Amino acid sequence: MVEDNETNVRKRIQSGERLLLFLYSPLCGTCKAAEKMLEPLEQVYRDTRFIKINVNVNRRIVEQEKVKSVPCLIVTENSQTVQKIYAFHSVSSLVYRLHYVLSSSRKDDSNDGS
Repeated sequence: MVEDNETNVRKRIQSGERLLLFLYSPLCGTCKAAEKMLEPLEQVYRDTRFIKINVNVNRRIVEQEKVKSVPCLIVTENSQTVQKIYAFHSVSSLVYRLHYVLSSSRKDDSNDGS
């Protein structure tokens, strides 16, 4: 997972690119555990860019996205926030909560109703 700043992340969001933003604080133990849970997800969702954002030095994105606490996982696509996750129970719970959003956006018109 690559760490980036809010200026670059804003540009990526505005471009419509699908992103998974992991907002964290370096001194947060829960954030460290949550980050480890995201590592296998990067292998599953290779077509989604995973980005770390340190909330201590990137305050504006915290305010703009109305982040309540860290760790926080934000999924954006088409310049919109489509999902926020605050509770990182397990890798399987993250897969369950993310799968529909990340897999359905990959297959926009593949469901023809049959």
